[in-house]
Amino acid sequence: MTNSSKAGVAVIALFGLAFLGFGAGAFILASRGPLQGNLPATLVFCSIFAVMGGGLIVMAVQMNRKINEQIGAEQQSPDSPWLWRKDWAASRAYGNNSKKAIGLALFAGLWNLISITAAAAALPQFLHTSDPKYLMPLLFVAVGVVLTFFAVRAAARRERFGKTYFEFASLPFSPGKTLRGTIHLRFNTTTRHGIDLRLSCVRQIVTGGGDNRSTQQVVLWQQDKNVAQQSLTLGPMGDSAIPVEFTIPSDAYETNRDQPTDQVLWILHAQADVPGVNYSDDFEVPVFRLTPQPAAGFSESGSATAPPAFQSDAEDVAAPDWPKVVVGAGANGGTEFYFRPLRNPVRVLIAVLFTAIWTGIVYLLAHSQAPVFFAAVFGLADLFLVYMLIKALVESFSIEAGNGKVVLRRAFLGIGTTSEIPYSDIAQILPVTSAQQGTQTSYLLRLQTKSGKKITLADSIDDRQEARWVAAQLEKLAGLKLDTHVAVDMGLGSYGRPPQRGQVRAAQTSRARVVAAIGLGILFFVGWTAFIGSRFFSLKNVAQRPRSTKSGRIAKSPVQQITYSSITDADVQRLQGMSEQAQAEELMERAIRHDPKALDLFEQNIGIWLGDIKLTEHMKQLEWRSRFSKDLRVRYANADLNLAMDGWQKTDNSADLLVAKAESDPGYRQAAVYFMGMMAGRGVAYDRIYPVLIEYARNDPDANVRQWAVEGMRYLGTDEALDQLFESFTHDPSDAVRNRAGCNISDCGNFMRKQRMRMVPKFIELVEDSQTTPLTRNWSFMALREITDESLPADPSAWRDWYTQHGAEKMAEFEQMDWWKVRGDE
Repeated sequence: MTNSSKAGVAVIALFGLAFLGFGAGAFILASRGPLQGNLPATLVFCSIFAVMGGGLIVMAVQMNRKINEQIGAEQQSPDSPWLWRKDWAASRAYGNNSKKAIGLALFAGLWNLISITAAAAALPQFLHTSDPKYLMPLLFVAVGVVLTFFAVRAAARRERFGKTYFEFASLPFSPGKTLRGTIHLRFNTTTRHGIDLRLSCVRQIVTGGGDNRSTQQVVLWQQDKNVAQQSLTLGPMGDSAIPVEFTIPSDAYETNRDQPTDQVLWILHAQADVPGVNYSDDFEVPVFRLTPQPAAGFSESGSATAPPAFQSDAEDVAAPDWPKVVVGAGANGGTEFYFRPLRNPVRVLIAVLFTAIWTGIVYLLAHSQAPVFFAAVFGLADLFLVYMLIKALVESFSIEAGNGKVVLRRAFLGIGTTSEIPYSDIAQILPVTSAQQGTQTSYLLRLQTKSGKKITLADSIDDRQEARWVAAQLEKLAGLKLDTHVAVDMGLGSYGRPPQRGQVRAAQTSRARVVAAIGLGILFFVGWTAFIGSRFFSLKNVAQRPRSTKSGRIAKSPVQQITYSSITDADVQRLQGMSEQAQAEELMERAIRHDPKALDLFEQNIGIWLGDIKLTEHMKQLEWRSRFSKDLRVRYANADLNLAMDGWQKTDNSADLLVAKAESDPGYRQAAVYFMGMMAGRGVAYDRIYPVLIEYARNDPDANVRQWAVEGMRYLGTDEALDQLFESFTHDPSDAVRNRAGCNISDCGNFMRKQRMRMVPKFIELVEDSQTTPLTRNWSFMALREITDESLPADPSAWRDWYTQHGAEKMAEFEQMDWWKVRGDE
C-alpha cells in the first residue's frame, strides 16, 4: 500500500508541475508576442493551468505527509491494523457527510465553471446559426444544475446534523462477536419510522485506469435493523446518541485495505426520514480478528479448502414493509409473484435522462466533422442503452409456484414466453447481487437446477430484503431447504477470493506494470499538453487578425466612445502635435462616425504611419468597429489599418513578398493570405494575387489556411470573388470555412448591396434543394434575410414567391443607393 501510495503522490506532483510549468511558460511566451493583442484572455487561460498545477502540488505535499504518518502508525503497531487510523485508534469512526459535502461542492463548482463558460460562448452562435450542435454545452449545464442540487443538499445535511461519529464499545470488532456502539449527531427533530441501520461487508474492486477507471462495490453480507426514536439518548444541547448492535458472522471476512484496487470494507449506514433534509451517513468500522489467521475457506497456502464466507443462511425473512412484487393466486392455482413493468421509477428516470443525453451526443457527432468511427461506436452504445431503457419500461416477470412446478413467464408488453421447471429438478433458489457502480445494488432471483443450469426468474429488484423474502417463499412452496443468503455474481473467478491477512495473494500487480502504467499516463499527459499548447499558440504572427466565429461577430468588452463634432481646421492643427498612434485612433474614430474629411485625412496619412501604430486596446476596438461599418469606405480603411500595423506597404513588391512568404513559411501562411486579400482589395496586384488566393481557398489541406483565404477575399469587392465565396460556402468540407464564406457574402464582406443581391437566386436554389444539409439551409435563410432586409419565414416557396414579385424592384433600389452604403453596426 505504501509503495503504490507513494507512486500516486509522485504522479500527482508531476502532473502539478506540468500544469504549473505549462501555465507559467504559456503566459511568458504569450506576453512576448503570440497573443499580446488579447492579454486578458491569455491571462485567464494560463492562470487556470497555473492554479490547477499549484493545487495539485499542494495536494501531493499533504498526501505525502499523511502517508508518512500512516507509515509511522503501521511500524508502531504492525499486527494491529485497527490502530493505523487515528479515528479508529480513538474508538471512533467519523461519518462521510463532511467529506461528501466538500467533494461535491468542489466538483460541482469546477463543473459549472467550465460548462457555463462553454455555454455562454456557444449560445450566441446557436442564436445566430440555429445549429443544434451549439446546444451541446447546455446538456452539461443541466448536469451542473443537478450536481449543484446534490452539493447544496449535502451541505445542508452536514450543517443540520453536525460532524457525526460512531463511538465503539470495543476495539476491534471481531467475527463471531457483537458490533456495539453509539452514533453521535445533532438530532433535534422527530422521525416517525425511527432510524434505519444497515451493516454491510463490501468488496470494492477498482479496474481500468484514467477515463476507463471503474469502481465496483459488491455486497458480500448485509443486515438491517430499525431503532425506534424512543431508544435515542438525548443530550442537553440537542445532540443525540443512536444505539447500534449487530452480530458479525463467525466466518466473516476481515477489513482489508492493503490493495487499493481490491479491498474489503465494513460499512455502517444510518438513515432516517425527517422533516426537511433527511439524515443519511456512512461509517467505516474495523472488523478484525485479534490474531492474524487464514481466512475461512483457505489453507495456510491460500488454496480453497471449504466454501467461502457468507455461503448459507437458514434464517427466515420477514416480508418487506413496502414490497413492489404483487403476490396473488396464479392462473394454474398456485401462488404467483408478479414483478410489473416500471417497478423502479427513479432508476428509469435516471436511465431516461442519461439515454437522452447520450442520444444527443450521438446526434451531434453524426452532424459534425468528427470521424464516422466515433459516431458509429457511440451509436452502438446508444442502441444498447435504448434497449435497456425499453426493457426497464415494459418488461415483466411472473413466477408461479404450485402443483409440483415453478412456472416462469417473461413478457414485453404482455407478449412473452413461458417455461416450467418441476420441483424435483430444482437444486436451490437464491437472491443474487451483481456488481454496480457506486453503492447502488440491484438483485435478481436465480433458480439453479440439479443439472447445474441457471435460470433468471426476475431481475432489477432494488430491495435486498424483498429479494430474500421472495426466494424464501419460493423455497418453502417447492419444499426446498431454506437458504436466504445472497449470492455474489460478479465474475469473482477473475479476481479470486477477497484479500485477507494471513492469505498469500497469488496475483499481485507487478512493479513493472505499475511503472509502465505511470509512464504511459505521463506520456499521454505530455502529448495532450503539447497538443493544447500548439493549438493555443497557432495564432503566432497573426495576433492582429480576428478569430472568426460562427456568427461573424466577436464578443468585445465595452469601451467608452468619444463623441466628436465635424473635424475643423483647428482640430487638424491639434492633431499634428499628437503622436502617430493618437492621430490614427482619433481619425479612425471620427471616420467610423461618418466624418468624410477625417476619412480622407486617415487615408492620406496611413502610409506615413506604417509600422508606427500598434494594436492597443482602443485600436483593437476601432479595428473591430470599422470592419463592420455601414460605410464601405470605412471598411476599406480597415484594410489600410491592418496592413499598416503589420508593416506592409501597398506596393507590387509587397504583394510579391506576401505571395513568396505564404509559400515558404507555413507558420505565416494564414496571415499572408489574409493580408493578400487586403492588398488586392486596395487595388494592388489584383491580377497577381487573385489566382493565388483562389488556390489556397480551394485546395490547401489546412482548413485554417482556407478559412483565412476566404477572410482575405472579403476585401476584394468583385463579382468573381463573390462567386468563389459561394463555391466555398457550398463545397468546402469545413463548417468553419463555409460559415465564414456565407457571412462574407451576406453582410461581412466589402461588397455593394447590388452585388450581394445577385446572389439571392443562388441561395433560393440552395434551400430548395433536398440534398442541402440542415445547417447549410439555416445559414442560407440567414443570408437571404441579411441581403434583402426581408424577414420571411424559413420556407423556400415563400422566398421564391417574394423574389418573383419583388426581386427586380429590390435590385433597382440597391442600384439607386450610394455605392458605399451597406448593412453594418454603425
